[in-house]
Amino acid sequence: MKDILSILTLIGIPSIFTVTMWCVNKCRTFSKQLKVLMDSQQAQMRNQLITQYKHYMKQGWISLEDLDDWENQYQKYHLLGANGVLDTKRDQLLVLPNTKGI
Repeated sequence: MKDILSILTLIGIPSIFTVTMWCVNKCRTFSKQLKVLMDSQQAQMRNQLITQYKHYMKQGWISLEDLDDWENQYQKYHLLGANGVLDTKRDQLLVLPNTKGI
């Protein structure tokens, strides 16, 4: 306990408080920047998924490989806090034939 008090006396409580507040402010800034990046990534993913959805619906079929890729992207999109915009589109893709001409 004496060692801790000696260190606090040497460094000074105001210095410790200043460093702590600097760290808190840096964490807040980082958190805000991370949120912006996550939102922009989600918007890009939504755009890509909708573009692919339109392509497959127009084509009238989706290969199992493409469906697996789309589903993987969709699941990652959902992990970012998706708002359900693509749920109906996913359901429609799941019932498309997996080969051309069926």
